[in-house]
Amino acid sequence: MISPQQQFSVIKGGRTEQKRKKALLFATPEIFETAEFEKLCEECGLALADVEPLIARRIRHRATDALERDALLAIIEGDNAMADRLLGSIERRNELGLRVIS
Repeated sequence: MISPQQQFSVIKGGRTEQKRKKALLFATPEIFETAEFEKLCEECGLALADVEPLIARRIRHRATDALERDALLAIIEGDNAMADRLLGSIERRNELGLRVIS
């Protein structure tokens, strides 16, 4: 019998589908849209330590602005000096209304 404190979630397709989605999530997290990515992380019961590398990989593959991408990755990796430097560059760029063309 399930007590009122216990929670369970119903996953379409059962355990086999859950395992397949979890394998996809860890192999190619960048293929999922944000809402689906968040839902899968929640359904799989992932801890923040498990999700951070997945988020970093998504940022590396999906980001369109190199400065913003590198700043986010520096924050995730705990490189405060690099994050501060990049965020300062972004702030100066935005204040001046500059665009980087590559």
